[in-house]
Amino acid sequence: MKHNISKLILILSDIFTIFISITLAYILRESLEGEFSSISRTYDEYIENIFVYLIVVLTFVNEKIYKYRFDFWQETRLVLRGLSISLVLLLSMLAITQTVEEYSRIIIIMSFLIMSVFIPISKNRLKKLLFTIGLWKREAEVCGSDESVNEEVFNNPYLGYVYSEHINAQTIFIDTKNITARELQERLNVSLQEKKEVLFIPLLQSFNFSNARIVELTNARKNIIVVENALFKKTNIMIKKVSDLLLSALFFPFFILFFLIIVVLIKKEEPQGSIFFKQKRMGRDGKKFICYKFRSMYENGDEILKKHLKEHPEEISYYAKFHKYKKDPRITKIGSLMRKTSLDELPQIINVVKGEMSLIGPRPYMLNEQKKLDEFIDIIQAVKPGITGLWQVNGRSNVDFNSRIEMDVWYTRNWNLWLDLVILVKTIKVVLLRKGAN
Repeated sequence: MKHNISKLILILSDIFTIFISITLAYILRESLEGEFSSISRTYDEYIENIFVYLIVVLTFVNEKIYKYRFDFWQETRLVLRGLSISLVLLLSMLAITQTVEEYSRIIIIMSFLIMSVFIPISKNRLKKLLFTIGLWKREAEVCGSDESVNEEVFNNPYLGYVYSEHINAQTIFIDTKNITARELQERLNVSLQEKKEVLFIPLLQSFNFSNARIVELTNARKNIIVVENALFKKTNIMIKKVSDLLLSALFFPFFILFFLIIVVLIKKEEPQGSIFFKQKRMGRDGKKFICYKFRSMYENGDEILKKHLKEHPEEISYYAKFHKYKKDPRITKIGSLMRKTSLDELPQIINVVKGEMSLIGPRPYMLNEQKKLDEFIDIIQAVKPGITGLWQVNGRSNVDFNSRIEMDVWYTRNWNLWLDLVILVKTIKVVLLRKGAN
């Protein structure tokens, strides 16, 4: 019952957001009256065109947006894909009915652009509100002890699952780590009879199976899951290279502005010091290159650190695990701010222009870290390192060295343009809110 009420509220919310988007697009188009020809259709004819609402909602239904529960970023991807398909269908329908000239294509396109921003935002706010009042909550039983279920599922109000010890919960999560294939099969057989929804966590967690291709062998009653190292494919490498160039050109004016501000602040704090910190790092195919960063430490940092480690020997073991000091006395005031916001890495745009790095990718590892990469070194060095990446936007201050490696391997194997966009948006959030990156 609660699920159906939530579904109805979400559909009505999308319809209202479509109405708001069309209204804003019409107002914006009217403000450009002097630049373009007059609008032939009235405002009422736009907002009362039921086909727009139907096409969008039915496309969302086809994408299973109202049927299943998705993480915010996955659902946003489905929403954007649904809106793209809806726009093509709407323009095709207007062309077939020969009414395309009667409607402003500027209003139509602007409406869908506004929807692409407003619908994900409204869904995020609404689902969290529905979760708070109890309508979006769904009790789930857990079979196993995977900590990621508690951390990523039950702490995610957008998904709406809440932990339940009741055996009559209609949803169950099955952890496949500590059970045999036979035990898993038996558990699935029982759960599929007793539960409405059965979710199990794959044993192999270094692959994103949502990007995998599944081949059905009908006669054998089996499936073959096809996975690839995404950034090993030449076409993907080319696509990523083009996206790097386009994004660099797009953000270049902002980079210049931050450059000037930071240079002034660095010189103000330590006038005699250098602006850049240069260090050799490992690049693609193991090639060494000079990595640029804004200097965030005092020039006599080595002397300061030596004294600090004598007074605080516990810092040595902390560095061994996290490859950073808990409280680094060498860092300047402006350096501390830059590190929290990752602005110290801004000069690496020079490395991107030189073709040594990407905007987004694995961490550019130091030369003395090469042995610690172990068997993953070939995977990580098969692609260019990035200015930002998964570990920078996923609890950077709390991520140990081995976890960073796992994230970089996962990124390389499961890369797609949408993943880069998500990382970029999260990076901007980290910079603006100064959260999650020390």
